[in-house]
Amino acid sequence: MGSVILQYCLKRKWILLLLTFAFIGGVLVMTTGHEWGDDFALYLSQAFALIKGNTQELAQYNTWSMQHSDGTLGPYLYPPGYPLFLSIYLKFLPFNWLGIKIFQWLFYILGIVAFYKLLQNCQYKLPPIAILFLVMLAIMHPKYIQFADRLMSDLWFIVTVFLFFYFLYSKEYSNVKRILFVGIALILASLTRVNGFLLLGSWLIKIVLDQNDKKLKFQEFLAFIPFTLLVFYIKNVDSKYEANHLDILSSISVESCIENLRGYLSELLNFPHSSFTKILPAFAFNFVTILLGIGVILCFIYAIKSKEPLFYFAPVVFWIVVNFAIVVIWPIMQGTRYLLPIVPFFFWIVLVGFQNYLQQSRFQFFVNKIYFLLIALIFLQFAATVVMFGFIESRNDVIGQTQNDIYLKIRETVNDDDVIAFDKPRWLHLVTNKRVIRKSVDSTFFNSQAKYLLHKKNSIYGGRPKYINDQRLDSVYSNRDFILYKRNDLKSK
Repeated sequence: MGSVILQYCLKRKWILLLLTFAFIGGVLVMTTGHEWGDDFALYLSQAFALIKGNTQELAQYNTWSMQHSDGTLGPYLYPPGYPLFLSIYLKFLPFNWLGIKIFQWLFYILGIVAFYKLLQNCQYKLPPIAILFLVMLAIMHPKYIQFADRLMSDLWFIVTVFLFFYFLYSKEYSNVKRILFVGIALILASLTRVNGFLLLGSWLIKIVLDQNDKKLKFQEFLAFIPFTLLVFYIKNVDSKYEANHLDILSSISVESCIENLRGYLSELLNFPHSSFTKILPAFAFNFVTILLGIGVILCFIYAIKSKEPLFYFAPVVFWIVVNFAIVVIWPIMQGTRYLLPIVPFFFWIVLVGFQNYLQQSRFQFFVNKIYFLLIALIFLQFAATVVMFGFIESRNDVIGQTQNDIYLKIRETVNDDDVIAFDKPRWLHLVTNKRVIRKSVDSTFFNSQAKYLLHKKNSIYGGRPKYINDQRLDSVYSNRDFILYKRNDLKSK
């Protein structure tokens, strides 16, 4: 038994070494806290609520908080898939920042294994060194490894997408098992992100274009129907907590779409070497983007230029194109994170086209050198990210001596019926169990029902420290980083 395991590992030594490096790197960038943000706090709140059975109570509170806050913080509740994933850990182990992050990172590495198997079993074979590069891109690139330190739905969602496409293309299982696994991955993706239901389109395209005999196609279509109904039921349940998304969609404009298209296209085309191109002067950055962009897009088109590969990759192409269109149309620019579920698949097709072109050209002897260069670029970015965030710069903003001190003071000072204004209301509610909203002290705060104001001396968003000088506010407590104010203009009311 031991010799069999040893032989198995020796045959896959490079991928196992890569995953080991990625795991260690991910652990090194983890902190015993989190960067400022509010999304992770609601995910954790929902996970705890699932365990306690009070999700409806949380939904009512968060709806109230958001309706009384400035701006749009997000949906009233996130889809339950990621909180459900976190609750698996929280059900059996006490909350621990490193523990829950390692738990998440291990699952992402397992998802990467599914992506690796998908590439290995692809009908259009890539050389091992190309597969190694794609796996490195999806786990060691700075944009991915930084999420090892974040409790966000991104990594878990990508795992569900990897599993979906692995089972969709797999030849290792019987048709019944494969369909069941595809359906389960689809449900998990749909429970995790709003756009997870788009995988229905990929599945339907695969059924329609598959060259299997008609009996197997009909069986798969019959199974597709109940899974489709279940996904739409999930979407219907979630929709009542996503009503404030309509407010965001109402601000769509041609200008925002053009600006998003330019930004996201630049991010996508520069993705493998993004840490290097961003330090270039503007003219050099634009030149590299245009030059490499043309090559990347041509390789993508070359891979699917004929009927057979187009039909084979059609489910993946649908996933890439529709998701890219959605992030371009969405009026709020979210940066690279919304591209992460499509990046590995996009460059998979690009490398298939690149490989096909080189096999018919005189430059085939350059192939390994090009791949070694690409792998070196990824590894250098990976090492720089681990050194930066693991040893030089901590991204833990929410846990520390002054933070814990102010949280304790709020729990002791503020009554349960009182309302506090703070820029990150969902996080402050999670750690204090007080009623919190977001209000601007310059405009809407004094017209709100907030009785207290928590002010961070150094702005959460960077920039110069901002001081508050208003006679309607009395300082209740302060430390090096925070001041808790109480309104005095409410006394006569």
